[in-house]
Amino acid sequence: MSNAIRTTSPAPGRGRGLRVTLMILSILLVLLLLAWLIFPRVMNLDRLTRFFRYMGLRDREDYGRIAVEGGAGSCFAGFDDGLLSATESSVTLYALDGEQKAFVQGSLPTPILRTGGDLSFCFSPGSSYAVAIGAGGDTLMNEAQGGALVDADLSADGYAAYITAESGSKAVVTVRNPKWDSVYRFSSGTRYLNACAVSPRGELLAVAGLEEEGSIFRSGLTILRTDEALSDLGQDESSAVRVELGNRVVYRLCFPDAGHIMALTQDALLFYSTAGEELNALSLRDEQLLDYSLSPEGWVLLALSRAGGECRVLTLDASGRTLGEFTTQDRVRSVSAAGDYAMVLTDPELRSFDRRLSLYEQSCDVLGATRVIARADGTALLIGSFGTRLFIP
Repeated sequence: MSNAIRTTSPAPGRGRGLRVTLMILSILLVLLLLAWLIFPRVMNLDRLTRFFRYMGLRDREDYGRIAVEGGAGSCFAGFDDGLLSATESSVTLYALDGEQKAFVQGSLPTPILRTGGDLSFCFSPGSSYAVAIGAGGDTLMNEAQGGALVDADLSADGYAAYITAESGSKAVVTVRNPKWDSVYRFSSGTRYLNACAVSPRGELLAVAGLEEEGSIFRSGLTILRTDEALSDLGQDESSAVRVELGNRVVYRLCFPDAGHIMALTQDALLFYSTAGEELNALSLRDEQLLDYSLSPEGWVLLALSRAGGECRVLTLDASGRTLGEFTTQDRVRSVSAAGDYAMVLTDPELRSFDRRLSLYEQSCDVLGATRVIARADGTALLIGSFGTRLFIP
């Protein structure tokens, strides 16, 4: 009896069939990828997500209807999958079904809202009172600070920074983490500060301020590390980065992402690296900035008005390079960016784009809307004299 072991080879057709199947799947995958790149509107996966998420809700009269009007002196933001509204006397968080999730009363003569991650912050420049609301409507702050608030900023992941004018210093800056714990604080005794921004993870703090030299005021941007103690901005031995801005006054600072800083001044939109290098500048001398919005994904949407009534809409990446652009004769009322969506509200319609301004959707059902708030799933909140309603493409 032989002990030899005989091996068997697979049938000739089996291996060939497996190769053909793999080749067909590879071709289908490539075709799907090409279709997604060439026809983003058709292959938008968020469309499928919206279909299931809002199934049965789209046609309900009570869903997505919030009894909040866009009156003068009010400000709004999308937050906690709902609408955050601030007036001169209160801050209210609404769910999409109109239910109040939070309500805080306080004096806010000219309210400004900042949101980021699971945190929101409302203040009124010149007033010491401020409100901070977290996810689910938890009130984290509802009190007066040690001095008048000058500016505030929230990073995309929920770190907060704010400037107060307190006795004994020209400015005090406080940085808090998403749990609302204070993680960094310093006083400026040599410079007045008028704008601040905090980076994702709270690692960097940017402040803009004014200083006087020979009866001439100069503006400057300073970038600080929050893990380094600092007694004053004039401290030479610190690793702080200083950028001279001449006579430009900074109106707003923010970090589009962890490696870039955007500064809005009276005549330009400036983009810097965190090392202080100027990367790009968009002049605002010949155009009026109508509205702008920063997506948590790190890109910027702008609407500019030109002479003759023409409007220019463009998107920029975190370094200030143009991603997309178009012009329109329609008056742009509001723009908003969230996720990969750019919402542009004009008098006749609402248009939805991707970050490169390739069109997704457009709708003429915007009667009376004066403000749009984009949502990361491609829906939007339309605010007007009729109240607020959820637009579902």
